[in-house]
Amino acid sequence: MRTVFTACLVLFITVNVLIDYLSTLSQNSAFYLSESLLFSSYWILFLPLLTLFLKLTEKKDKIAIKILLIGGAVVLHLLSYPALIWIVSKIFYSHTFSYWQTFSYGISAYLIKTIIIYGFMLMAFSLSNQKIQTSPLSPSNEKKAYINSILISDSTNRKTVVAVNDIFYFSANSPYVNIYQLSKKHLYSGTLKSLEVQLDNKQFVRIHKSYMVNVNKIISVRSRQNGDYDITLTDDTVLRLSRNYAKNFRLHFSAHQLSLK
Repeated sequence: MRTVFTACLVLFITVNVLIDYLSTLSQNSAFYLSESLLFSSYWILFLPLLTLFLKLTEKKDKIAIKILLIGGAVVLHLLSYPALIWIVSKIFYSHTFSYWQTFSYGISAYLIKTIIIYGFMLMAFSLSNQKIQTSPLSPSNEKKAYINSILISDSTNRKTVVAVNDIFYFSANSPYVNIYQLSKKHLYSGTLKSLEVQLDNKQFVRIHKSYMVNVNKIISVRSRQNGDYDITLTDDTVLRLSRNYAKNFRLHFSAHQLSLK
């Protein structure tokens, strides 16, 4: 936004100088580029003053305060403009331009423009901030919270907490799901589909309509030459990767050290 605004100021200064030049041609008078640039310094003042103005209005919510700040910015700009010209002309020019004559010129030439520009920039800045604050995070920026343990109840209603990192795979056993750990098996009241949503899909991937595997427990993947694959886990369990799930498995298994053979 700062770059665009600076480019606009350069454009306005250029147009201002061009208008001065055309005006001297129509009036058959002399054109002085240095003086034209000096009086175009009105636009340059927007860089520091507008930055300060927007900084002051950033945390102001009341409209009345914002209107007062607009008025203050306009007055400060119109007072600073002749002061800048007076100082620069006194130091670098043979002729010093009168403060009050320049002030009168600024009022007649720039008052309406100054009010419009500060008002417009405040409105644009406020709308931009409001959009940033109200816009929801895109799905790619949202960090989803996955479960790291599963609570299991046995037939005696004894509760057991199973860490998901210790799980080798899940198998459907409607209306339950079998949970397999090293030398252990648990019965969970739920479905593979519900678990799939709750678990990190970079770690647990469906390989069959009845199986979901922990990719960190895989030691080899070998093709059956018919579109299916055999997956061997670290406990020597062999599971079938269905051809219908092979494409999705590759996508989630790509970061793993192993590859499909």
